[in-house]
Amino acid sequence: MPAVSVAGAAINLSVDATQYESQITTGTITTTPTIVRTKTLDSVAFDQTDLNSTMSVDFLYDEAAGLYAALQTAITAGSTVAVIVASATGTWTGSTMSIDGLDLNYDATGVVTASLSLTGDVTFA
Repeated sequence: MPAVSVAGAAINLSVDATQYESQITTGTITTTPTIVRTKTLDSVAFDQTDLNSTMSVDFLYDEAAGLYAALQTAITAGSTVAVIVASATGTWTGSTMSIDGLDLNYDATGVVTASLSLTGDVTFA
């Protein structure tokens, strides 16, 4: 099957059922299985015991009325968030993601961005 190209600008982010468009600059979704290696009598068995997923998203800062404010509210409340990252060809869903960090980044050009780190179970469909 041929590869399908999806521009990063075509990816939308939804947090707790609110969709945020045209803000994502970069992002990464990582799924890491935990594999246990067990020596058997005739070979070695490799068994997956856990699946760990993380998301990181860089986005344009939208002051106190949008994505940044919603994430700060969740951090203050100590609650998890439901996250959907959707493109034209697939959707990654994390129904209960824990926020590991939310950073604000600014430079001399006046462009302010934020970086979000999440941990939880992510599924792809």
